[in-house]
Amino acid sequence: MTEPAAPRAVRRRSSTRATLIAAAEAIFQETGSTSVSVEAVVARAGFTRGAFYSNFRTVDELFFAVYEQQAEAVFAVLEHELGAALDGHPTVDGVVQGVVHGLPPEDRWYAIRSVLTTRARHDPEVNALLRAHTDRFHATLQPLLVAALERAGRIPTVDPALYTRAVVAAHVGAVSQSVLFDGTDAVRVAAVEGCILGLTRPA
Repeated sequence: MTEPAAPRAVRRRSSTRATLIAAAEAIFQETGSTSVSVEAVVARAGFTRGAFYSNFRTVDELFFAVYEQQAEAVFAVLEHELGAALDGHPTVDGVVQGVVHGLPPEDRWYAIRSVLTTRARHDPEVNALLRAHTDRFHATLQPLLVAALERAGRIPTVDPALYTRAVVAAHVGAVSQSVLFDGTDAVRVAAVEGCILGLTRPA
């Protein structure tokens, strides 16, 4: 039986989109910049400009897709690590270890976010896109973190949304020390633990 044309077209577009995202991610890893041309992206991906514009309006939109894909992968790992850390007898240390092992220890994920943040200070459109992506990530992460905390017998003393942002910020700050200090893992644990204990109380 011949496969309908519509499903094949959808799969081709999905594959094209994934290849463009992979090309953009590879270019960023090499250059550390999101200021690249459509031509550079399609040359790396082996596509035409038409293929690019069938999937993305701008290069900025493409790099946000890279960032969002990385964020989804981070959330999946974090969900697994928190679940594993809290099996049996949940403790605050379990929550800390779940966060530390779940959020990326390297600066790869944070690097593209840092570049986008710098651009967002001067570009309202980039600012709006970054805020929307960041809000979605924290909104997805919040119930997971709060539930883990409650299982360990503690509740936030601040708004749960603020608590979530603070925990992520503590980890981001610790990771940023990786180029200046060899004991980054110890800093990550201390920063996340200090944030969790400082912003929670026994339930």
